[in-house]
Amino acid sequence: MVLAMAAGLCVYVTTRREEAQIRARYQQMRMALSSSDTNTALTLVAPQHRSGFDGHRFTMLNSFAKPLGPRSSIVVLRGEAVVWPERTSHYLVLPGGNTIEMLKVGKEWFFTGKVHID
Repeated sequence: MVLAMAAGLCVYVTTRREEAQIRARYQQMRMALSSSDTNTALTLVAPQHRSGFDGHRFTMLNSFAKPLGPRSSIVVLRGEAVVWPERTSHYLVLPGGNTIEMLKVGKEWFFTGKVHID
């Protein structure tokens, strides 16, 4: 029982640390997008996704990367994350809202350039 609680606490602390890193990286991207700094925005995109990060993806990300607030949500699963800048629900139960994908490369979080519209 104690071992299970310790493992749960370790996962919780790790997840909170990951969420803090994602929030910081998200804010960096928002600043780059708001100032139309495509060079900085491109450095925040995962290396394997940079070649596909064109003007259309920049515009999409700029449109959906709203400020994070109380209705925001981040789900981290291993080396991938989904960010809901403004999470909603369908039928009061099913999660909804536009999402932005991120992934971890090494020790840092990057955007994939993928936006899912709900």
